[in-house]
Amino acid sequence: MRVAGFALFLSTLILSHFAVAQLSRVEITSRETLSDPSVRFSYERIEGVMHFTLAPGLRANQAIVDLEHAPLNESGLVEYAADFRLLVPSENIASDTLIYHVNNRGRSTTHPEISLQHPLASQGFTYLVTGWINELSSAPGRLRLHAPVVGSEEGPIVGPVRYEVSTGRATDSLAIAGPGHLAYPPTDAGLAAATLTRRLYQSDPRDPVERSQFDLSVTEREDSNQVDVALVLDGGFEPGYLYELIYEAQDSVLAGAGMSAIRDAVAAIRHDQESDLLQDLNLPQIRHTIAYGVSQSGRLLRQFVYDGFNADLNGNRVFDGVIPIISGGGFGMFNMRFAMPTRTNGHHSNHLYPNDLFPFTYGNSTDPHTGRQDGVLAKARVAGVEPKLMHIQTVNEYWLRAGSLTHTTADGRADVLIPDNVRFYTIGGSQHGSGNGRPREASSGQLPPNPSMWSPISDSLIVAMSRWIADMQAPPASRMPRIADGTLLPSHLNGEINPDVWRPIAGYRHPSSMYQPSLNDYGERWSDGRVIDSHPQRASGAYVALVPATDQHNNDLASATVLPPTAKVPLATFVSWNLRAPETGAENSLARLAGGYIPFAKTADDAADAGDPRSSLEALYGSFSDYLAQYEAATDALIADGFLLSGFKDAYMQIARDNAAFFP
Repeated sequence: MRVAGFALFLSTLILSHFAVAQLSRVEITSRETLSDPSVRFSYERIEGVMHFTLAPGLRANQAIVDLEHAPLNESGLVEYAADFRLLVPSENIASDTLIYHVNNRGRSTTHPEISLQHPLASQGFTYLVTGWINELSSAPGRLRLHAPVVGSEEGPIVGPVRYEVSTGRATDSLAIAGPGHLAYPPTDAGLAAATLTRRLYQSDPRDPVERSQFDLSVTEREDSNQVDVALVLDGGFEPGYLYELIYEAQDSVLAGAGMSAIRDAVAAIRHDQESDLLQDLNLPQIRHTIAYGVSQSGRLLRQFVYDGFNADLNGNRVFDGVIPIISGGGFGMFNMRFAMPTRTNGHHSNHLYPNDLFPFTYGNSTDPHTGRQDGVLAKARVAGVEPKLMHIQTVNEYWLRAGSLTHTTADGRADVLIPDNVRFYTIGGSQHGSGNGRPREASSGQLPPNPSMWSPISDSLIVAMSRWIADMQAPPASRMPRIADGTLLPSHLNGEINPDVWRPIAGYRHPSSMYQPSLNDYGERWSDGRVIDSHPQRASGAYVALVPATDQHNNDLASATVLPPTAKVPLATFVSWNLRAPETGAENSLARLAGGYIPFAKTADDAADAGDPRSSLEALYGSFSDYLAQYEAATDALIADGFLLSGFKDAYMQIARDNAAFFP
């Protein structure tokens, strides 16, 4: 009653001050000029801390889980802060578009920071990055959210937390939240009653570990309200094994404030630039806004839109364009009690976490298990703040992150209708992380990693998004595999690999399964309050993800995917999955977010001797000059089709020139 009644009354008093955003103070800690004698422009990099308040009674803030339990200041507001970095272009190139880059685990390098010669640097975009994760430990250059603990001494909030840990090499101790990440402190009762199990694969039974055989070492941090927790095991941890720790925790934080900070910072810059708070930032006039995020950060954008944060406090649109990149089909543990924003479900590990949940699609679809209808854009559509959206993913996300569910029914039986304001771009022949195009030796996988360089394509599409929202210039049509034309298929049939997605090659193993999201029961308070009452030990049901078809060389299809020139004119099979290396344990599982690379034989005789059914380089290309001509034509086609800026051509062509070493 203290929060709901008083704050609702107070919010009407302060609404005129916070008409657009709840940004209360901007603290600048550093500023420097980025310059390069080879270009005619510069950028100013400004870093600091943005301070915010939240009025609990405002309707726009009701989506923040546990806001009603957050501490209030004397004015009845919740205080928090976020680190920020701003890149402001010089006046001679400044455009009216703000690019918000969702950092990944506190790290961000914007295009001008990569190089002022980067093809996007000359576009004149203003860039903003803010911290949105509270569980990160401090480190130079790492942007963090500084959110309050929810609950009070009179009404502490406690609950069960689950940390699944594993390692690729033997060790006696593991940070339960992962390197550079903090955890929730156990209660005294939780420390005493903590449980630990171990198993090699998700399908194996859990083997309990005696409480006397493990210990939790808790270390407080001066600059955080979360703690370091190390799990120490007698006899040590074995590579590949999954260790599941569950205990009662305390001091949950207001994690959803990470999204309100994004909303309110961007809204202030867009709609309240005359505010005294922003005068020291030297911002150009901002009329258009785009957000993009890669991997975890792309999942955050899906959650941001789904939870209703694309409407500011006045109901205005926050982002005109949203670009989740390699997010797969998921959301994340971003806005819930005892949130763990950096957890990612995968084929081998982290099943049963509430990350990959219905709805998966942007338009409305139906959950086959519950009958519920919903869509990622549903709230934005009702509020009239739908952004234009580009969903960009590699084929790796189909195998390991249920990427197909973003454009099919959740039972995998049919394609769904794609809204007019949404584009899908599936990048073929690539793994989760963009490479530099040069093959290298195997490390954590059984195959060498996939070297495909695909980031120039996603970067180019950011410019296409800018033209879409500012100039109404339509971007390329969606290009992705579809059930209807036979280019999106089950990975396995009757327990065996589907030959239309992988044709076995002598000497190389292939997956026995792929990642499929599950329906899970988290207790009665989950659906309405995102509070986990108990962590499930098994799934209640499964959703059906599919994978793209491949050609006779096991490469992705140009008709169903956007192919970088290295994959369109290949010297190898660019595999979109990999298996874990034996020395890391669990060698039957897919390696985390990794692809593979299997080079073609140089001659037909070499291929025959190896029992390799794929064509040789000799058969595919009469000479290196023939290969180079085909490769350049493929690069030019990407430019002509709107998938690549011409400024990226030379980087791609240099890869081809370096490939001369693979020819006789």
